[in-house]
Amino acid sequence: MLGPSVIPGATSRELAPAYDAVIVGGGLQGVALAYELAKRQFGRIAVLEAAYPGAGASGRNGEMIRSAFATDEWIGLFDDSLRRWQTLSAELDFNVLFTRAGYLLLASTDAACEAGARNVVLQRRHGLHVELLGHDEVRALCPEMSPEMVAGGILQTDAGFAHHDATLWAYAQAAARRGVEIHPYTTVTGFGVAGDAVRSVASSRGEISTDVVVNASGGQAREIALLAGVDVPIETFRLEAMVTEPLAPFLRPAVSSPAIMGYCHQTTRGEFVGGTEPDVPTPSTSIKSTLDGARDMATKFVRLFPRLAGVRMMRHWSGVVTQTADVAPILGRAPEVDGFYLDCGWVYGFVGAPAAAALMAELIATGSTPPTLEPFGVERFSTGRLIRETSLVVASTDAGVT
Repeated sequence: MLGPSVIPGATSRELAPAYDAVIVGGGLQGVALAYELAKRQFGRIAVLEAAYPGAGASGRNGEMIRSAFATDEWIGLFDDSLRRWQTLSAELDFNVLFTRAGYLLLASTDAACEAGARNVVLQRRHGLHVELLGHDEVRALCPEMSPEMVAGGILQTDAGFAHHDATLWAYAQAAARRGVEIHPYTTVTGFGVAGDAVRSVASSRGEISTDVVVNASGGQAREIALLAGVDVPIETFRLEAMVTEPLAPFLRPAVSSPAIMGYCHQTTRGEFVGGTEPDVPTPSTSIKSTLDGARDMATKFVRLFPRLAGVRMMRHWSGVVTQTADVAPILGRAPEVDGFYLDCGWVYGFVGAPAAAALMAELIATGSTPPTLEPFGVERFSTGRLIRETSLVVASTDAGVT
């Protein structure tokens, strides 16, 4: 177990009897939101993390960043985030290693190219820096890519990737400098609810009075919500990723390939990092890596980049995400309990964290929902106003979420 002294931004002090806001979950969503609330001088803020900050998906994701999506809702949220990524290192006084290398959404069929052409029209309407590429242009950009995998693609020139650990540490330390208390190894065991409003948080280290609770607990979000009598329509899935030995530079942009359900980039140190997903996801809370997952990644990535055949895989890991029926996050109030907020259901959580944190902080501090957040409220599952985003590299679970 890591002690608080070696966890960036964490504290070993005792819990106070009361806080103005308690955030459950010390991943990127939780610490970024704590930072944004502290910027607004919201009061005394505690982040409660059952393990150590970044122990969940925040330290296990693919690190890739874009806003070139296919719906107004996704573009609105994630382009807000991309703009914040551009200056995040200066904002937090910590290098998050954001690399503006570009992001290629690869099209491997004529149908995918046609869909990409339609999406670029919408993306340009939003002011995105995107280029519609043909076969030869993609091959010039990524000469090591297998020609038969290339029909065209969309290149977002100001997107790219960052380092997940550096980003978590940056937000945690910046939040701590503003007085936020990040308490590791503190498990939430219940909530006190009276008059349909949250009043307290019970934890493994004592009870805390508060009128504001945010559920940003990642893979445990549904279980945490149920402690307050709130059910959120999400399921938990395991994703797997890997990193190779360092290689001579051969891939400049980040690449997503829906044809292989994969995403990858090459770091500035030369490692090839990526993950692939099964066509039909199976709910799981396990973070145990599998031989099937390693085989799937190796097979698909060699198909995409033949030069990877025989390259050594240095690490292979797993993490869990909570996924909604439309794969969009749940952001906003829990209608059943006043003062209880939801920041969960993330699959693209690393990408969206900077904007989500700022917008959620605005909602909590002012009581008014920012227009960009409105489509992502949990009410959409009862009204049927799901967000049909079609440019995601992830399998839909429409039939599997209740």
